[in-house]
Amino acid sequence: MSNNSLKNDDKSGNNIKSEFLYTRKSEHLYEGSADDKFDVIIPKKNSVVLIVFFLGLFFAQFFYFSGLYYQVMYPNLPYKPEEFFWWVPLIFLAIAFIPILAWGQFGSRFASKSIVKYLKKTVERKRPKPFELVLGYPFRTKDIYYLEAYPVDLNLGSDFAHTKVFIKRVLEVLFLCLGMSVVIAQLIAPYIWTIVYAYDPDMYFNIEEMIIDMTIYLGPFALMILLFVMPVFWISEDTQAYRINEYQDTMRIGYYLRTGVLSKILGFFGLVLVFNLSQQFASALLIGEAEISYSEFITNPIVAFQVYSTTLIWFLLIMSMCTAIPFLVSLVYLSFFHERWVNNVRIRASEFMPLGTLQVKHPEKIGLKYLNNQEMIDETGGFFQKTHGTIILLALIIVASIICFYMAFVLGFEKALFPFL
Repeated sequence: MSNNSLKNDDKSGNNIKSEFLYTRKSEHLYEGSADDKFDVIIPKKNSVVLIVFFLGLFFAQFFYFSGLYYQVMYPNLPYKPEEFFWWVPLIFLAIAFIPILAWGQFGSRFASKSIVKYLKKTVERKRPKPFELVLGYPFRTKDIYYLEAYPVDLNLGSDFAHTKVFIKRVLEVLFLCLGMSVVIAQLIAPYIWTIVYAYDPDMYFNIEEMIIDMTIYLGPFALMILLFVMPVFWISEDTQAYRINEYQDTMRIGYYLRTGVLSKILGFFGLVLVFNLSQQFASALLIGEAEISYSEFITNPIVAFQVYSTTLIWFLLIMSMCTAIPFLVSLVYLSFFHERWVNNVRIRASEFMPLGTLQVKHPEKIGLKYLNNQEMIDETGGFFQKTHGTIILLALIIVASIICFYMAFVLGFEKALFPFL
């Protein structure tokens, strides 16, 4: 963070003959028109693409809830439209505006207060509270923290690189929704399953199929719970308050929240639960169709391949069924609410935090002892750098691999596998 002026800048904004290698937004640093406002950019030319993508996800939900998928996957079984709820996606669409408003009003207000409160602790050198640590805020508040004076705007799709940022945020919402929905469904389903099965044994193939439906239905509810999570994650990231950690790396506060305990537990754990649920349902489904015992099932490699392929199909099906509403909520929230709340937090934080901007400076080469000194390269590798040493090392790798495979697949099974010995 330097205030030295730059000279001889090239067209890319990086100066050719100066002591700085890179300066963030160098064209604005010393002018009255410096862009210190955070903006959300919504390219009109790609808005149609986003709408078409949402309509595709919405149609995928209709394809599932109308029972059309049933005709495709089970063409030999009778199709009874009255047993399916084609109108559910319309209910989801209506409910989606509730989490949008909840995120834009309650969630963003909570996020604003939470972020500003934590940033004050970085100035006062106070320790964060347990709840803040659960959200993912850094524990070390004695490091250097600063607020980026010239923020990078959030672009929702001018090119592929910007589109990836939006897709990543949608996936964050989706994974957290799945995690919460699966956990809630698996906790409640056992109490309902016995009643449902006694009333109509043919309503569901097994309890896993019922849990899959419950997981999909709980998606909008999970979005309403996430009003205390997602705005905090996104506003903290786009506020662009940075911490210089013990390794002298500059990291956004939002990065810590998005990779914190809560995000990892609900996100990664949720994906594992969805995959496990898909595998359990696929296994029961194939065992029932093939009319084989479980022992025969697990010893047949062809059936094992069918299980994993069917698992993948149901995993992707569940993911696609749950994506439409998180996509819509994320798009509308980021388009209409996010920019205002990020700038509110930045303005409040600027009253007590030091402001700065990133500059990468060229080192004084005369003071370097190793870098840029070719004579310091160490090519000595000892025995294993020679030809015969390399051959021996490769042979050791092969032998070690063979031993591992022997212990895994042969050790203890010698008489069964090789009766002739």
